[in-house]
Amino acid sequence: MRLIGVIKCFLIALILPLNLYAITLEKCNEQDIKGIYNFIIYSNTYDHDLETFIVLDRVDDNIDIIPYAPEFKYMIIKNVNEKSALQTANEILKNSLSVSAMKCSIIKDEDNIIGYELKSIYFPWVFGVLEPVQTVYKKKDNTVEIFVTLNPRVQKQIDANGLPGQN
Repeated sequence: MRLIGVIKCFLIALILPLNLYAITLEKCNEQDIKGIYNFIIYSNTYDHDLETFIVLDRVDDNIDIIPYAPEFKYMIIKNVNEKSALQTANEILKNSLSVSAMKCSIIKDEDNIIGYELKSIYFPWVFGVLEPVQTVYKKKDNTVEIFVTLNPRVQKQIDANGLPGQN
């Protein structure tokens, strides 16, 4: 099953057009988040879904952030203010006994903030890693695509044993 993860990463690298530009992530605090956003919930298909994370896409920058995934894997709620966005993000991302905190990252295109990424940080003894979901952001024209995978170590554990607490 580990081979499947390696092949998946290799295929994603092959299908990425060469003219995409990298987007950087920098640490932030929830207090830094101000404004109106398109609220993107990735995955969240069942309680405690490891792939669940949230992106707050600024509406005033003419850049769209979209997951590179089928439409059933994410949902976009348009024009959400920072207070509602953060309240909902906390409810979704901190709802597990395995989660220790929520990580906030600024999504930047050169020096411009185009949004924020919010992820659950798990206790280290749950999976051996703090962040099970890995994201890569690539920009082409006025669109930023999010490529999502599970950490290979976590994927291997799930393939071998299922999710913790499932028996």
